[in-house]
Amino acid sequence: MSLRHSWLLAAALFLLHLPMARASSDPILDHLLQPDQVTPWFNGAITSIGQVMSCGSNPPIFATRVMGYAGFSHPPPNLTPAVGEIFYTHVVLGHPGNPCAGSAVGLELILPAGVEIANSADNPVFCFSIIPNPNRLLNLDVDPDYGCPTSFPLGLEGYAVRPLRGGLGNSGAWGMHMGFWLEILIPLRATTPQGGNSTIAWRVNPDVGLVGYPQVGLQVNNEVIFRDGMEGTLLNLDLCTLNPPPQGC
Repeated sequence: MSLRHSWLLAAALFLLHLPMARASSDPILDHLLQPDQVTPWFNGAITSIGQVMSCGSNPPIFATRVMGYAGFSHPPPNLTPAVGEIFYTHVVLGHPGNPCAGSAVGLELILPAGVEIANSADNPVFCFSIIPNPNRLLNLDVDPDYGCPTSFPLGLEGYAVRPLRGGLGNSGAWGMHMGFWLEILIPLRATTPQGGNSTIAWRVNPDVGLVGYPQVGLQVNNEVIFRDGMEGTLLNLDLCTLNPPPQGC
């Protein structure tokens, strides 16, 4: 399929095709921005969030409730995004624990100074889930109860990342249970260089009083690139690197 923002199947990976407004006149950048270039992720460490007793277990069995990591996209092979250039952050969450009622996961995005959300028609937010038995990939943007966010009001510590159509029970939360996965991708733009000391953090709140912060140190170089899109660039969806790949990848 070749429609803008459509799904692509390539080498058993689920990839998202994003447009770019124009290419640079710099020959080095032109080489880097050849069509169908796969933009990798630089990911931070895995964060575990809470312990929970498995529903109905006797004697009690405890497991990590939610775990995940954050990352940001960058030009291959190991370059950094530039000031003014669109790149993405993502959070990938798994739910190994088995609370009887599941989890209503609240999300917020906490950005360092000099970094802003840059969502637009050309650079939208993406949101996907995997549900088990069997593992199936769902595009939550077309789900009648969810939808990817298009605005980001201030939350308790950062920008609230809430489903467009209300989410679980119209609570603004993302519903998860044992075996579920969630991946949210949000476009960003840096207005100042970032040396890795400041972090992109995601505030993950799966239960009352339970909060964790998957995060990654952000690096943005001091080149200034006035580019508002990502033509010919492919973003990996990490959910489809699971083995075996879920149905729909």
